[in-house]
Amino acid sequence: MAASYSLTSSIYVNISELEPGRSSFGIKVRVIRCYRQPSSHKADPDGTLELILHDEIGDRIHATIDYGVFKDKKLDIIEGNLYKFMTFMVAHDMSKYRTTTNPFKLRLYNSTSITPFQDSDFPSSVYNFRDLFKIANDISVQNFQLLDVIGRVVSYQKPTFVAKLSTNRMDFKIANTQGRELGCSLWSEYIDPVLEIFEKDDPRPIIICIQFGKITRIFDEIKVSNTFHVTKVTVNGETDVFKNFLDGSTERDRLLGLSSNANLSSEYCHRLAGLMDVRKTY
Repeated sequence: MAASYSLTSSIYVNISELEPGRSSFGIKVRVIRCYRQPSSHKADPDGTLELILHDEIGDRIHATIDYGVFKDKKLDIIEGNLYKFMTFMVAHDMSKYRTTTNPFKLRLYNSTSITPFQDSDFPSSVYNFRDLFKIANDISVQNFQLLDVIGRVVSYQKPTFVAKLSTNRMDFKIANTQGRELGCSLWSEYIDPVLEIFEKDDPRPIIICIQFGKITRIFDEIKVSNTFHVTKVTVNGETDVFKNFLDGSTERDRLLGLSSNANLSSEYCHRLAGLMDVRKTY
């Protein structure tokens, strides 16, 4: 049974300390992800605002608030920024797809206080990457646990219409710096912004980051795809995570590791050959 909490004194605890039965506390967190979840119920046309948070230790928890209530607060919540949360309910997370490994989630209300704050020493643990090789070869991997992946796009197919689901799907493959590949799929509205970048006449490698992707099994192949509406897809981003990926190994190691893979197109290997000069433009 869920329990309601209200901060009665200036006390902040870690996310790992949140559980039903605690009476007075607050949490200081960074917002990893903020997105609107539409509702399928006519009685609730606004849906909810969903938040994924982490504390200074790096522990995570999911939070939800009715979108109508959020609008009344007239508050902007920005991904990456820091906030103090006070007065909320903690309940078991019964979501079909899990954005965190925490067994609990937060329910926010009109009475919930959400206050921005600044702290230059507060760590940033926005990403939780999984190794591509382990995903593709781990038969025990849980398909309900969402995860983050990053890789270089090595091939892609034009979108196809899936009649059974009445929507489009685009398949592509990514590789890590050792050339290990993983299949990926994007569905519906996630396709067009990514396909536009894929089809550009640009010699630079295409690096894609999928946050909160879903593991799917198609016959014997494990893939990562988007799930609505939590998944965030970024291509050739300007943050350190993209630079670090490119700098993760020497140029020669990347060329040898990737070009030895028979599935890579000659066009892509040609792109890699010019990567040393191109990287100067990042």
